[in-house]
Amino acid sequence: AQATAPPSVFPLRPCCSEPTSMSLGCLVTGYFPEPVTVTWDTGSLNVSTLDFPTAKLSSGLLARTSQLTVSDPGEWARKSFTCSVGHAPSSTSQVNKTVQGKRGQGPEPACGAPRPCRAGWAVIPPSPLDLYVRTAPKLTCRVVDLESKEGVTVVWTRDSQKPVTSDPWKANKQLNATFSIVSTLPVDAKDWIDGETYRCTVTHPELPKPIIRSITKAPGKRMPPEVYVFLPPEEQGGQDKLTLTCLIQNFFPGDISSADQVIIGCLIQNFFPSGPVTVTWGKNGEGVTVTNFPPAQATGGLYTMSSKLTLPASECPENTSVKCSVQHTSNPTHTHTQTPTYSHTPTGPTLQGD
Repeated sequence: AQATAPPSVFPLRPCCSEPTSMSLGCLVTGYFPEPVTVTWDTGSLNVSTLDFPTAKLSSGLLARTSQLTVSDPGEWARKSFTCSVGHAPSSTSQVNKTVQGKRGQGPEPACGAPRPCRAGWAVIPPSPLDLYVRTAPKLTCRVVDLESKEGVTVVWTRDSQKPVTSDPWKANKQLNATFSIVSTLPVDAKDWIDGETYRCTVTHPELPKPIIRSITKAPGKRMPPEVYVFLPPEEQGGQDKLTLTCLIQNFFPGDISSADQVIIGCLIQNFFPSGPVTVTWGKNGEGVTVTNFPPAQATGGLYTMSSKLTLPASECPENTSVKCSVQHTSNPTHTHTQTPTYSHTPTGPTLQGD
């Protein structure tokens, strides 16, 4: 048998105004058994009430709604209304919920009027792959959460007033039943690198005013990346697969730091379970930092992780041995010794593990 349950009460307030009357409600849900009483405190106002039939929820509990209609919207705006609910079987004598007439300043929006647009937008720069490798950079203008795609216009311009030719915009329906609009503009790689500014202007009936967004290459000193390739450890010599590790660092935009550093990597792979794993380095002191990256599960279910040791170049003379010690629950401590070969070049240090 269904156990006795007290009701939960929720006031229901209209989100817009009607010219001749206003209606509000009181939702009573999750109670058992009948009966439940619903009364309204309205004073001497001219109102009418309507109690809807009780509904049975999938849980076996009950729900019902009471509606109050105020014939004078002016009175509605100046008053507050209280819904009182009683449920004798659960000894709930009275639950009061109050609905305030007018919220905030200004008139209530009329029912049937267009809802305020909550569209989001972004202008996206070209990817480095498109800019430097494919030499076909594109800018992307994206607007999301539009109620419809009808009446959309997208116009691209540039500060130099030179003509532009954009691709036709595309509309995609999202899972939340709204539309996203995407427009792309092919640009000249040299113009973009030289700092040309481009603007995307989007108009739509839902927007209170056009969306105008500009984009240009991010300012700041450019730093080419330092690239390090770490050879496979000797322990992998008898395996069918070898692993090379490539570290890219000290580039801008995205990141910038001193080039007078040496980076040593320790790759730990093909272990199970994922933890605990302890990685320590046989090097410490001022300016020495260690970064342990979390394990990632590879194909086959085994795990791989890496650790990075960063130290000043002055702390890494030639033929220095640096130990990376790894401890895992499956084996005693395993120590891998890497002897780096260090040389300083204009583009940054290089490091290879022997």
